[in-house]
Amino acid sequence: MEKPNIEYINKLSRNEEVIKQKFIAVLKFELPIEVDAYYVSLHLKKWPQTMECIHKLKHKIAILGLENSYHLADEYEKSDPGSRKDLQLAFEKTLTLMLHFVNGI
Repeated sequence: MEKPNIEYINKLSRNEEVIKQKFIAVLKFELPIEVDAYYVSLHLKKWPQTMECIHKLKHKIAILGLENSYHLADEYEKSDPGSRKDLQLAFEKTLTLMLHFVNGI
């Protein structure tokens, strides 16, 4: 499985520590909120909101350098609600991986 990294954040910040820390702070703040929103909308079977959450989370996936997971999330976002269990499980593994990584940086 892919591993999250902050290479893209380093590029965006041009390795300037203050800017890099601001990006990380935003990521640490937003990611748990967006993950919670995903699970709530999924639990309530609000598919349009769930797809919006997946779309937002795709950006965080890309920021953390998870290219394969980004493509999986894109496929999950576009899939039919009745046929996405495998995609859902893989996406949720990615969310867990991202949360652990972000909590550790």
